[in-house]
Amino acid sequence: MLKKKLKSFSFIYHPIEKLHGIIPTIMPGIEKMITVHYDGSENLIKGILTEKKKRNYTTKTLDLDLVLSSLTPFMEERNPYTWLNKQQIPFEIEEKSDKLVIDIFSELENIVLLVKIPDEYDQLKDLIFIYLNENPSNFGVTNTANPLTTDNKSIIAFLLYNTVKTFVELQNNDRELLKSANLRTRQIIASTESLKQDLERTKDNYGLSLVKLCQNYIQQWSTKNQKKYIMTAGALEKIKRYTGDLKKLEDIIEDTIVYVDNLYFGVHGEIEILEWNIQFDRATHRQVKVKGEDQKEDKYAKTIALLDKLEKAALNVKLKRLKLTGTNVGAACPTPISAPAISDALYNHRENINSLIITHPENWETIKREFRPVMNILKVS
Repeated sequence: MLKKKLKSFSFIYHPIEKLHGIIPTIMPGIEKMITVHYDGSENLIKGILTEKKKRNYTTKTLDLDLVLSSLTPFMEERNPYTWLNKQQIPFEIEEKSDKLVIDIFSELENIVLLVKIPDEYDQLKDLIFIYLNENPSNFGVTNTANPLTTDNKSIIAFLLYNTVKTFVELQNNDRELLKSANLRTRQIIASTESLKQDLERTKDNYGLSLVKLCQNYIQQWSTKNQKKYIMTAGALEKIKRYTGDLKKLEDIIEDTIVYVDNLYFGVHGEIEILEWNIQFDRATHRQVKVKGEDQKEDKYAKTIALLDKLEKAALNVKLKRLKLTGTNVGAACPTPISAPAISDALYNHRENINSLIITHPENWETIKREFRPVMNILKVS
């Protein structure tokens, strides 16, 4: 199936120019028509000829230099239309090589109807010369050789003038509507682009704020661990793209610090934090949600908090190369807790712990495999 080509609106071009494709279809058989109009886009007066040759019409541009002064009186007349005889016609068209020139005061054999339409600038009239046959054959009457009567001409001129005038007004009105619609569209596009840029700037600014926040967290860890942690350019870009909960960012950085400390165990000097060292999904794992109603989520919330706290403490104990005993893990908690208290808490949460370990096997790797108090309450698989 052939794809149809996109066409332009007819009113994009000057309406007088469009008449060259319309008048010959309204009155088939006319010998020719000439239009003279002011083109504001090019700031000049243009002449166009449409002439019948054999069975087809051809359209060409005219050179008006020699007759422009003779045309001016017609452009200034107030009468909307005029019938001109051959003595009143100021020119005829002769084709000389490839360029058409208008000669003054030549004889014409056809009756010519001159229709005058005010141009869109209301300065001069646009002229439309229609060369008709002397009989009514242009109007579908073929069985008479009688010439057009005065009444016939009055009716023809009245109808053609109003037809052309209505067409030109519609074209100009549609063109202005299109200009207005295009202006609004361009304004909407400009506003959208401006908003898009504002959003990008806001996003960049927010990303920079995230970077500064994380750098502050890392500085605190550098001071606490007496080490120098540095984020690479890739890590900084990843932080800038973070779209999760801002409250979880501190936990993400803490997990990252623990990870790189284990990764670079025994290495002295600066520790680089790479892009892949930072795992945003760890924040999601920290706040595991069990499918079901809100009551079920609340049921596991305290258990999850307990396991997270013990896991973090256990990682810190390992980092210090200490044994994973209840006493050491309890001392590494944000608020120190005794070993018996840990055992009691785990026992009270034993059912929830076993359920969470089954549904979320990727979490709490250290305490479920190496911390004896947790291992003791896990069901034997």
